[in-house]
Amino acid sequence: MTVVAVDIGGTWTRVAGVARFPTDPDYDRELAMIVDAAASTEPTAAGVSFGGRVTPDGTVRVSLNLRGYEGRALGADLAGALGCPVRVARDATCGLLGEAFAPGGALTGVERCGYLTLSTGVGAAVRLGSTVLTTEAGHQLVAGNDLPCACGQTGCLETLVGGRELAARLGRPLETIDDPSFWMSYSERLAPGLVNFALAAGLSAIALGGAVALRGDDLWRPLWSEVARLGRYNMIEIRKAGLGGGAPLAGAAVLAGGAAALEVLH
Repeated sequence: MTVVAVDIGGTWTRVAGVARFPTDPDYDRELAMIVDAAASTEPTAAGVSFGGRVTPDGTVRVSLNLRGYEGRALGADLAGALGCPVRVARDATCGLLGEAFAPGGALTGVERCGYLTLSTGVGAAVRLGSTVLTTEAGHQLVAGNDLPCACGQTGCLETLVGGRELAARLGRPLETIDDPSFWMSYSERLAPGLVNFALAAGLSAIALGGAVALRGDDLWRPLWSEVARLGRYNMIEIRKAGLGGGAPLAGAAVLAGGAAALEVLH
């Protein structure tokens, strides 16, 4: 069985072991580039991590960063072009699958756990035993936050910690900011969201992935400290994604392989 894994993010697209290129906002051009790269592997199955909400058959429901993809049958279109079964899931769901079930993942063996991606946007997923499902933890409402979100709400966590939202206000990508005071403030905004996420689902560990989370200790030291201060009722471990930026791709491969005996909900 030859599995090809694809990660379509708001900024970059990756085809595992084959190609990496900027995500094209035009759906048809993007599809053509993916097919061109993936077809060279002659796949018998494909898994796709997508930065937006999808239906069980792989149709894009909501994509805040790629509006032109909404309503498009991504799974069926890729299956037809590649000539093999294709499964599509949200990027955070694939990130969790990778961290929980691929070698080297930070959530291996944890029955109740979560994954949060801090990248262009903020995505989240949980594992509750044999069930893995997407959540909207990135769009939980934060008291006192009056910033409008692309989702239509006002006050979402994503407006405070999402890469695209912050970069637009700061005038540069978060990855370029080395000021410890900025990351202290960032951690103070993110930590309550993580604790609430854990409390709502009864989680014992959350892995963080995505470009923003893959920073050095200027993020992690204050974040761990703030989560420990807040999470006294339900002690929660916040872990670095063991697979780094490869978690969604690893999870897409798990998804394509059938995801073992898991029920993957969208």
